[in-house]
Amino acid sequence: MNKNYTMIIVDDEEEVRNRIVSKIPTDLGFEIVGLAANGYDALELIERTRPNVVITDIRMPFIDGIQLSKIIRREYPKTKIAFISGYDEFSYAKEAIELDVVSYLSKPITEKEVLNFLTKLKSKLDEEFQTLFNQERLDRMYHANLPALIENQFNSLLHLTVISESDLNRFKVFNIDLSVGQFLLGIIEIDHDAEFYKIEQLRIFLLNILKEKFSDYLDMHYFNTGYGLVFIINNEIIDTDEVESFLYEIVLTKKEFSDIKIKIGVSDIFSDFRLFVTYINQAKKALSYSNYLNMGTVIYYKDISSKKSMHLQLSRDEINEISHVIKFGSEKEIHALFENLIRNNSMKQEYLLNKQYYIVNLAHIFIEFANSLHVEIQSLVEGDIVEKLSEYHNLSDMFTFLEKLVFEIREANILTSVTRANDILEEALSYLTSNYADAQLSMESLCEVLGVSISYLSTMFKKVLDTTFGKYLIGLRMEKAKELLRYSHLKIYEIATSVGYNDVYYFSYSFKKHTGMSPKEYRNDKQI
Repeated sequence: MNKNYTMIIVDDEEEVRNRIVSKIPTDLGFEIVGLAANGYDALELIERTRPNVVITDIRMPFIDGIQLSKIIRREYPKTKIAFISGYDEFSYAKEAIELDVVSYLSKPITEKEVLNFLTKLKSKLDEEFQTLFNQERLDRMYHANLPALIENQFNSLLHLTVISESDLNRFKVFNIDLSVGQFLLGIIEIDHDAEFYKIEQLRIFLLNILKEKFSDYLDMHYFNTGYGLVFIINNEIIDTDEVESFLYEIVLTKKEFSDIKIKIGVSDIFSDFRLFVTYINQAKKALSYSNYLNMGTVIYYKDISSKKSMHLQLSRDEINEISHVIKFGSEKEIHALFENLIRNNSMKQEYLLNKQYYIVNLAHIFIEFANSLHVEIQSLVEGDIVEKLSEYHNLSDMFTFLEKLVFEIREANILTSVTRANDILEEALSYLTSNYADAQLSMESLCEVLGVSISYLSTMFKKVLDTTFGKYLIGLRMEKAKELLRYSHLKIYEIATSVGYNDVYYFSYSFKKHTGMSPKEYRNDKQI
C-alpha cells in the first residue's frame, strides 16, 4: 500500500536525532514531521501533527520516555511508539510491554537496525490501516443508512400476505424486538393538493417531531410509505390517554409550522405483530372516513367500526326553504330555521354522516344568497367556504357558523348598498358638472349613462340632497351663468347657450325666477 506515515523523533542529543534521520530512506513510506529535544516539546508536536509513529529516548529531562509513552497511549492510542536507549535498561522492559511499544532500539543505532524496524512497522501499519479504514467506512455507511434500512424492512412487511417469526427476527439486527409488548399504529396523511416541496418540508418536520419529541417517552418506530407517514408505538402496556395526548400535541405543533392539512388514522391496540398488515388496513380505513361528520383530524378505527354510515342530503324542499328564509326571513325566523336543522339531524348522530354532498349544497345556497346581495362571500369567509364547512366535525357547530354568516352577509349588503349609492350619486353629480351645457341633458340620458333606473336616481337626489334632479340641474346652470355674467364679456344669448339653454328668453325667465333679477340687471348690479 503506497501510503506515507508520519513520524517524530524525540531525543535530548541533537547528534542522535540527526543520525536517525539520516538512516531513514525517503522512499520507505515514512515522513518525518518533527524533531523534539524533550518530552514537553514532543507533546506539543504530537498534538499539532498527530503522527503515526513516535521514536523516543527513554532518559530525557523534564518528561522521560516512559511518562511520554503513557500520555501518548492515553491520548493517542493508535500512535505507535519505539524506545531508544544507550544502556541495558532491562528494568524498562516490563513497562515497555505494558505500553505496547513496537520496538526497542539500542544506541548506537545502525542503519540495518533502523531499516529492519521500519520495514516491519510499515507492513504492520499497512495491515492495520486497511482493516481500520474498511471497518470505519462500513460503520459510517451503516449508521448513516440505518433509518433507510429500517424503513425498507418495515415497508417489506406491507407486501407480505403472511408475516412469519423469521420476518420479525430480522428487526433484531437493528435492536428492534417486535415479539413482545403491545402495539398501536397510525398513518399521518398529508394533503396531497399542497405544493410538493411544502409537503416534503412538512414530512421532514413530522419525522423530527416523532424522533425528537416523543421517542424519549414512547418506544416508537416510524417510516414513510406511499400513502403516508406510519408510526408504530410499542410499549409493554399502551396507555390510550397518553397516546391521545401525544396525537393531539402532534396536531397542535403542526399548526404552528404549516397550514397544510393532515389527518391521522389510528388502529386498535394489538399484541401480535404478525398481524401488522391487518392493523395497517384499520388505520387506512379510519382515514377513509375523514369526510364524515363527527370525525376530527384524528380518526380512531374503534370509533368507526361499530357505526353505520349515512349519506346526508338536502331535499329540494329543504333547499328552497333555507334559501327563502335566509333571504327574506326575520331574525327570529332565521334562528328557528337553524334550530330545526340541528334538531332534525341530531337523531342521526349515532351514524357516521357523509357530509360531502350536504356541504356542497349548503355552500351553493349561501354563495347564491351572497351574490344576490352583491356581497363577495370571500370577504367574510377565510378561504373556500366548502373547505371551511368541512372543518366542522359536528352539525351543531356548522349550523351555528352558518346562522352567524347569514347576518354578516346582510350587514355587508347594507354597507355595500350605502357605499354604492354614494358612489352612484357622486358619479351623477360629476357628470352634471361636466355636461350642464348640453341642452339635451335629461334624467333619462343620465340614468342611461349610469346604468340605473330613473326611480332609483330620483330617490337618491331626494334622500341625500333633499332636492330633485331638475332643481339641482337648474341651480347648477344658474350658478355657472352668474359667473359668466359677472366675469365675462359674453352676450346674454351666448351665456344662455353656454349653460344649456337654446332659448334666451326662457333662460332669462329661469334666471329671474332663480335670482329675483334679470340677467342684465344682475350684470349691472354693482353691489353684487
